[in-house]
This record gives sequence, C-alpha cells and structure tokens, in this order.
Amino acid sequence: MREHQLDGLRAFALLSVFYSHFWQESSNLGHLGVRFFFVLSGFLITNILLDVKGHDNHTAGITVFFARRAARIWPPYFLTLGFCWLAAGPLRLPMMQESLPWHALFLSNIWYATHGSEPWALGHLWTLAVEEQFYLIWPFVILALPSRHFLKLCGALVSCTVLYRVCAFALGKVDEANALPFDSIDALAAGAALSFLSAEGWSAPRWLLWLSVPVGLAGSIMQIAFDLGNLVQWVVLEAALVLPLAAIVAVASKGQFLKILANRSLSGLGRISYGAYLFHLPVWAVLFALSARFGVGDFFSRGPLTMLVAGSLSVLTALVSWIMVERPVMAWSKRLTSRLAAA
Repeated sequence: MREHQLDGLRAFALLSVFYSHFWQESSNLGHLGVRFFFVLSGFLITNILLDVKGHDNHTAGITVFFARRAARIWPPYFLTLGFCWLAAGPLRLPMMQESLPWHALFLSNIWYATHGSEPWALGHLWTLAVEEQFYLIWPFVILALPSRHFLKLCGALVSCTVLYRVCAFALGKVDEANALPFDSIDALAAGAALSFLSAEGWSAPRWLLWLSVPVGLAGSIMQIAFDLGNLVQWVVLEAALVLPLAAIVAVASKGQFLKILANRSLSGLGRISYGAYLFHLPVWAVLFALSARFGVGDFFSRGPLTMLVAGSLSVLTALVSWIMVERPVMAWSKRLTSRLAAA
C-alpha cells in the first residue's frame, strides 16, 4: 500500500507537469509537481542511505547505491540524449550539439541558467541534473554527520534556500537562480528530514493530512490564480508550500492517504513516471516536426488536444522503455550488486 500510494503521488506530479507544458503554460501546477518530485526524492534517497549507515560496510553500501542509481537513471536518459542528438536537424533543435556535453555530464541546469532556453526539448532535464548533483554529495553528508545533528542540518538548508531566493530576487536573477541546485535544496531537505523522522519511529498523525491538504490547496490556488509577484510567489509561497507537500508524503508513506492513490492505473502511471517525464518534451518535438512536415502548422500547439496526444504518446513510450529497457537493467543491476549489498 505504501509503495502504491507514493507511486500515485508521482502520477499526480507527472500529470501536473504535463498540464503546464502541454496545455496551460502560465499554470504553476507543473512547478508544484516538480517540487513534489524533489520532496519524494529527498525522502526515498535518504531512506536508502540511512539503511546504508546502519550497516558496518559503508563502502559496499555506497557502491551499491551509486550502481543502482546509475542503472535506474542512465539507460533511458542517454537513449533520450542520443535520439535528440541524432534527430536535432529534423526536430529543429538549435544548440543541441553545443549543449550535449552539459546534458551528458548532468549539468543541464547550469547550461540553461547561463545559455537560455535552447534546446527546448531537453529543458526539463535541469531537474534531473539537480537530483544527480544531490546524489553525489548527500550520501557522504549522511555518513559523516552524527544523527543528532541531522534535523538541524535540514533546517539550516531550508533557511539557506530562502536566503538564496531573497538574494536572487534582489539581484533580479530569479529565472537563472531557479535552475540552480540551491533553489531546490529546501524540498530535498524537507523530504530528507521526513525520512529521518520516519526512521526514528515518528508516524504522521491523521490530522496532519487534513491540515496539510487544505493549506497546500490554498497555497497552490494562490500561485496558480493570482499574479503575486516574484517576492511573494517565489520567496514566500515557495518555502511555505514545502511543509504541506512534505506532510502529504509523510501520510502517504505510511499508506494512510486517499485510497485513490493506490489505484492500479494511477500507481502504474507513477511507476513509469520517470520515463514519461523524460520523454514528454522530445515526443512533443516529434509532433511539432510532423505537423510542420505535413503542413498543418500549429496543430500541436498548447491545448487539450496536445495534452491528450502528446501525453498519451509519452506514457506509451515510457511503458515500452519500462518493459524493454528500465526494468531489465534494474533487475540485472540488483542481481549484480546483491552480494555486495549483503556484505
């Protein structure tokens, strides 16, 4: 039930990204979905690393962690890069050649912060770059830090993120700062703190759900429906919404959230959400190229049709990738590292 509900949350986060990209660009739902992904990632990765810390052979545990993360993330990621590189001409993707080394080294966020929005079909990879940069540092932080200081560190990281946003706002660099890893540390740290509390035996009470959902909805509606300006929206609400997002993850992680999250279709979508997220903009680029080729112009510009067609094709591509690439590679990696994990 716990895994199914967390997968259900992933599905909602994915659909919110689809809505913002395919249908309503001005909506902040996609950004909230990305923040949800970061909270979930901080929670799940810290959960794995706390388990590693509980064993004697930290070297083996960290090796297994990196090997399995690579097996999970790299195959569909580099397939996507390879496709976009080969098809850059037909898909009309400017600056693909120049940006490829940055994407290959998981520095997409640095590229987009310093070079603008092209190639647009890989613009979403900034989030994966942030996650990979987090993976490189966080394991060693957890192993080196005494447990009694863990929550203090998470609180300090959240505070530093708010200060970072204030400075970026004051300097007029909000767009550039948004892609850099410092802007997402609060969500990752909130998920990490939640994982630590869970490992210490803390269980989210039911009232937290009933409080977090309306607070989260109210904050989301404010972000979506009103132009509050960068100061309120990016500095105040961005930090405030981390708490209800983390609270929802806390309740779902115990299998106590809405039963709809455990629905087979929804949890199944959440299970392949990484691939669907990875492929969705390249799929849209293909649709754009086809519409131009057949002379139908902006047939696949933003709207409900694009949401339906591009979203469905993205999910279908992700399902094929899951069956033929991701799941077999993950199973192979698990077999390969199982002895080391038991050490």
